[in-house]
Amino acid sequence: MKPNVKKIVSYLYFVTLILLAGCSKKLEEQPKTFISPDRFFQNVTQCTQAVKGVYIPLNDIFGQESLWLTTEAGTDLTVGSQTYTESNYTYTPGSPGTSYGMWNKLYVAIINANFVINRIGKSPIDAAAKAKLIGEAKFLRGMFYFMLSNLFGDVPYYETEVNGTTLDKIGSLARTPLPEVRDSIIKDLQYAITNLPVSYAAAETGRATKGAAQALLAKVFLYNKDWVNAQSTAQQVVDGGQYILLTNYANLFDVNGGFKNNKESIFEIQYRRDAAANINYKVHYYYTWYFPFQVGNTFGGVDFGTTTLIGYELLYPTQKMANLFEAGDKRKPVVVSFDYNGQSFTRLPKPGRPWFGPKFWDLQANERNSGKNLYFLRYADVILTLAEAMNEQNNTAGCITELNKIRTDHAGLPDLTPGLSQDSLRSLIRNERGIEFVGEFQRKWDLARWGILAQSVQSAQGTDNTLAANNVREFHRYFPIPAAEIVKNPNLTQNTGY
Repeated sequence: MKPNVKKIVSYLYFVTLILLAGCSKKLEEQPKTFISPDRFFQNVTQCTQAVKGVYIPLNDIFGQESLWLTTEAGTDLTVGSQTYTESNYTYTPGSPGTSYGMWNKLYVAIINANFVINRIGKSPIDAAAKAKLIGEAKFLRGMFYFMLSNLFGDVPYYETEVNGTTLDKIGSLARTPLPEVRDSIIKDLQYAITNLPVSYAAAETGRATKGAAQALLAKVFLYNKDWVNAQSTAQQVVDGGQYILLTNYANLFDVNGGFKNNKESIFEIQYRRDAAANINYKVHYYYTWYFPFQVGNTFGGVDFGTTTLIGYELLYPTQKMANLFEAGDKRKPVVVSFDYNGQSFTRLPKPGRPWFGPKFWDLQANERNSGKNLYFLRYADVILTLAEAMNEQNNTAGCITELNKIRTDHAGLPDLTPGLSQDSLRSLIRNERGIEFVGEFQRKWDLARWGILAQSVQSAQGTDNTLAANNVREFHRYFPIPAAEIVKNPNLTQNTGY
């Protein structure tokens, strides 16, 4: 009988929850309905099904407020609802907040990836197929550890499978220094680059590719301030010729324009909703946090039509975000908005302040159910990685060339003047990353790696969220290790400042 992949995925989550239920020293009896992993992983079809199971946590990680709050709320670009400690920098190690949710969700994903990598490694399938599938799972593991370490800094790192033999050891691991975590991420991504295909058949769209591994590796080098390798790896993506910058920035986010998995997209999180039939497959409610405030059937005082939508007014632009655009920048009406379909909003988050714009909206949603894909890696990120790496090596001419690609294709702005200084270009890069990627789960990580989190938030949030401006300190670049985890595992230490 052909094994049921749902049962295999259930087994993965069963193993995961054993550890995350508190790193308990005691294993619960495995339910008899689960298929033993020793009877699975016997052919390529089974191993492929298991790898696809490693993608499943992505929908939960990106589709819940844990990630939105920990990466976007309370930065220099986004005002977050003051009901959330992440917006105010009032969280503590004992807070039951969303940072703890991210700790749990990412370790769920890591444990699943480890399980599949180890089991496929022991499977009897063809060596080439084995290497490709392991490469895919290693890309995902590298991505999960990248996100986890960006949130918490030093974190326990392990690649072993969680079982009765390894549980005690894993549950008592100390934190691994960040440089070592990143070295392991680099090794995973280098393996993935060697073994992943350039592309897949249309039916397999959404799976990790060689280009995705290269793009993420370039970012890891950038975070390490390894400018030489960041530049050379990003250049490999460019030289591969698989991606382009779309010439209309709005098309990157237009649910009516078939934007999903476009030529600029390198890796995005796949969701699905059939708006015509009103059927939800994999959905999230991201748009509701960025949508104009709802009163009855109007949003910001405007009737958007008959579609059932929800606007919570939980995230809106800072004044800095609203002022970040040069005159004539074609991205501005996509990122921020004072109107919809020719109708001006009569209710704004603050006088003269726009709402976030169509980039964030999903007018095909039904209540909280949105099937809009969410980006993790875009080609614009590769170009801006090249620009930053070049500038930090004093190659200002090369940096200007790369920045002009974004200005031409996305912004519709004239080329930069030759001869700009390194400091001027550094400021321009930071602004460009703000405009391009606001809401794409990057801003706090960028501010943290630049070492300007506190000063940026203090300057931008002074009149919007005085709690954030008064409370933020540079140690907030990392969230605290959850107190409950330290109680369970005394070998864990706390981040400085908490």
